[in-house]
Amino acid sequence: MDWIEGELIDLKKRHLYRKLLRISSLQGKTIEINGKKLLNFSSNDYLGLSRKVNLECFKKWGGGSGASRLVCGNFSVHEELEERLATLKKTESSLLFSSGYMANVGVISTLAGEGDLILSDELNHASLIDGCRLSKAKKIVYPHNDTDTLEFILSKERKNYRRCFIVTDTVFSMDGDLADLKSLFQIKDTYDCTLILDDAHGTGVVGWSSLDLFELRPDERTVIVGTLGKALGTFGAFVCGTKFLREYLINKCRTFIFTTALPPSIACQTLENLKEVPDRMEKLQEKISFFREISQIQSQSAIFPLIVGSEEKALKISEELYKEGFFVPAIRPPTVKESRLRITVTSEHTKKEIELLWNAIHNLL
Repeated sequence: MDWIEGELIDLKKRHLYRKLLRISSLQGKTIEINGKKLLNFSSNDYLGLSRKVNLECFKKWGGGSGASRLVCGNFSVHEELEERLATLKKTESSLLFSSGYMANVGVISTLAGEGDLILSDELNHASLIDGCRLSKAKKIVYPHNDTDTLEFILSKERKNYRRCFIVTDTVFSMDGDLADLKSLFQIKDTYDCTLILDDAHGTGVVGWSSLDLFELRPDERTVIVGTLGKALGTFGAFVCGTKFLREYLINKCRTFIFTTALPPSIACQTLENLKEVPDRMEKLQEKISFFREISQIQSQSAIFPLIVGSEEKALKISEELYKEGFFVPAIRPPTVKESRLRITVTSEHTKKEIELLWNAIHNLL
């Protein structure tokens, strides 16, 4: 295994080496790293709900689930949360998963198989990409948000395959832009496709569902994946769709079947957090509008990418911001093609804090 050290040295030379930072505080708009308090502009805790703790949830349900859902790990509070999430997403049912990665990988590899076609946006999250790779379906990557090219591919290829799946993020995690969901709905109907949407960064940010922005309702050919670990402030994920989809995943999806269930206390805490989402989401939208106005970075989400060029420059700006009391990590390949600062705002940031950050960034550019 001597080659591992050589690979690590190469990563360092190319400014692509990563390391863990030890945080000694609660998650939130301020965090403490190595004894230094920082204003945090990197978190996906968009509504500041990760700090919420309902002790009754943990007293009643404990810290773990003890088994998979299909053995003795299926608790009433799991199903209560699933019913609530399905209502919010306007679908017949939903199913909880232990993480967003497991949900995406599991759903795609379960639904798509040999003789099928998957069309995937080129900027999709790694979990969507890996789900496509694990399936036995034919995979075609289309240019980012290019629905004209997507439709052209389908006009040529659709007739050659049994089933077709269009896979996309709704809010893209590194760029903050939105998929053209209205066009995607029209295309899926025209070409008899199933649309698999990862709404991880849309849920609780742009609305209960990104579909609401486009005045769309999910139908039997719509699968929505969401996460509990971002705006909703806990951990885990869920898949929304028809009642038959839920039954099928329970029986066929390996990342659901062969893993310990989400702790019921987390499901309980999520139900408590959902009560606070509407008010906090309104505050978040105010902060998003404010940052968009002062930075002129166009984003409808809480994610603001600042492309800075080289990996070295991105690291340098991030380090300087750290010295000034701001935590904004550099995002580099292979996560993204172009190195950048990925700035996220939350409902908890004040306008003054947002302004201080932007002034500091502006002085470093």
